[in-house]
Amino acid sequence: MAVITSTGLGSGLDINSMVSKLVAAERTPKASRLDGQEAKLQAKISGLGTVKGALSDFRNSLDDLRVSSTFEKLEASTSDPLIVSASASGNADLANYQLDVKQLAQPHALATKTFSSASDLVGTGTLTIKFGATSYDGSTDAYTAFSQNAEKGTLSLTIDSSNNSLGGIRDAINNAKAGVTASIINDGTGYRLVLNAEDSGARNSLQVSVADGDGADIDDSGLSALAFNASATQMIQTQNAQDAIVNINGLDITNSSNTVSSALKGVTLILAQAQPGKLVSLSVEQSNGEITKAAEAFVEKFNEVINTVKKLSSYDAQAKKGGTLMGEASVRGAMAQLRSLMREKVEGLGGTISTLAEIGIETQSDGKLALDSTQFEAALEKNRDDVIAIFADMGSPSHDGVAFIENTGATQAGSYNVSITAAATHGELAGAMSPSLGVDGSNNMLRIKVDGILSGQITLTENNAYTASQLAAELQSRINGDSSLKDAGAGVSVQYDSSANQFTIRSQSYGDTSLVEITQIGAIGSGSTIAGFGIGAGSVGWNVAGTIDGQTGEGKGRNLTAISGAASGLKVQTTDDLTGSRGTVRFTRGLIDRLDNVLKGILDEGSIDARTEGLQKSVDKIGQERTALDDRLEKLQQRLLDRFNAMDRLVGQLQSTSTYLAQQLGALPYAQSNQK
Repeated sequence: MAVITSTGLGSGLDINSMVSKLVAAERTPKASRLDGQEAKLQAKISGLGTVKGALSDFRNSLDDLRVSSTFEKLEASTSDPLIVSASASGNADLANYQLDVKQLAQPHALATKTFSSASDLVGTGTLTIKFGATSYDGSTDAYTAFSQNAEKGTLSLTIDSSNNSLGGIRDAINNAKAGVTASIINDGTGYRLVLNAEDSGARNSLQVSVADGDGADIDDSGLSALAFNASATQMIQTQNAQDAIVNINGLDITNSSNTVSSALKGVTLILAQAQPGKLVSLSVEQSNGEITKAAEAFVEKFNEVINTVKKLSSYDAQAKKGGTLMGEASVRGAMAQLRSLMREKVEGLGGTISTLAEIGIETQSDGKLALDSTQFEAALEKNRDDVIAIFADMGSPSHDGVAFIENTGATQAGSYNVSITAAATHGELAGAMSPSLGVDGSNNMLRIKVDGILSGQITLTENNAYTASQLAAELQSRINGDSSLKDAGAGVSVQYDSSANQFTIRSQSYGDTSLVEITQIGAIGSGSTIAGFGIGAGSVGWNVAGTIDGQTGEGKGRNLTAISGAASGLKVQTTDDLTGSRGTVRFTRGLIDRLDNVLKGILDEGSIDARTEGLQKSVDKIGQERTALDDRLEKLQQRLLDRFNAMDRLVGQLQSTSTYLAQQLGALPYAQSNQK
């Protein structure tokens, strides 16, 4: 049975209000103390988060100074960028040149006769497009020779009832993505299918051969209307393929594209206009602008950390109040580590530069850094390599046949001898000597595995009168044009050795994963051969072998990695096939790497995180104390209510008794007579 209590009915007092005030008086000092403690803790947590954010920003600013490529930037400029512009990489030579752009490169373009619409049916059969150098005179329509470019794949398309319209052939060519694009143009008299080689240059012109379904491959009807070869030139050449010609300091340079990157070491020329006879000046100079910006960002972000810590940790004498993090040991320890690193020397540098101060970055009395740009740029001009080594991990080979690739955290600063005992080799497959050069229906199909990647079915152009060089080009072009191999980045070169009268198929990769294997020629089980090759695998390539710092390294392809000793983790790459001593690699570990490691220790579950976690636990404990206080006060409130309600009931009883007695006394005779 529910008990309904109405407080104060007996005494007339507001018991609920009285109890609430008593409980509040008990709660206020304790709650205020807990609120104050929590506010201080939360302020410290927030302050540590602010410091951590500043340190994280500083760590991010190290990225540009972490890698040596930032310091290797050179600037190439020309006197007339509308004719030719230029850019330079870190290995370019500092020099000046005179350029004369005589001719721009352009891609080959062909067009068919006109059709009434894009949906007109053309014909069926097989369409084969090859790339190479063509001898063709457009004025006389004389096609006299074609030399295939073995570096380019061959496109063979089956044209049937599903794609034998003008638009269908266009889509089939474009879907193949084989280095030629097709489009349909209405020239006002009709619709033409236009073929454009994607790459410019004289060696990238198009040869189009047709096996027409109507049996006639050289007439202008059916699929043979697309023929453009020595037997038939049914398509019209709308633009001849030609190389760019640029004269550099009196020497003519030809290039297949208008981007010339092989003429001058480390310099790329972009040819925009041909103006024969007009000289354009090219200068290649060191560029310090980006390097100085990176150094300025480094100084700025470090100083932001100093400002943040000072604001949160210092004592305000005027306000007579200390900062939120004043005396915080985790912050003091982190800053002590950073300041110490700013003064450290870089090991392995033997010149006059080994500290930040010596390149113009000095620590001031307030702990901040200051950059003297004049001194910094002078140091770059005088000894660029040592400035790089101050900041970035750097490997400097003394021999041109060795390139520094990378290092690990275990690699120690020092100079290490490199010796090559065996050069890396390609996997290759050699054919039989004195091979047949003919390709017919019995051996025009093969499948090949390169570096473990199996090709699709590769079909060769049938020809019983190939020369050795033509057959080598046909094999290489067809194999490298296979989509499965291309997608996997696998490729081959095919060479013919005239002295041995023998073909060799060689993988483009190096090392023990480099292997060439022919898995099928012609029909399965036919025993067919081609160019002296039968079914079978060749020899596996070798990994480079040698030592670094006198310890045997691990070879993988052309890369050699130290696996023990002080050089452990140092990886170099051989760039030629020579053996023997290859000089030394001087490795220095810059300040940025060490700074990053220190910051990683501070930021990634380091002292600040540990301190923040401890403070959060204290906040959680305060929450537990609040819960305990609420529980205790709830019980206190109930006890007070119980007692006041008991008092109220007693007062009510006394009042009832008083009323009863008054009534009884009033009923006595004496009382009544007195009333009269």
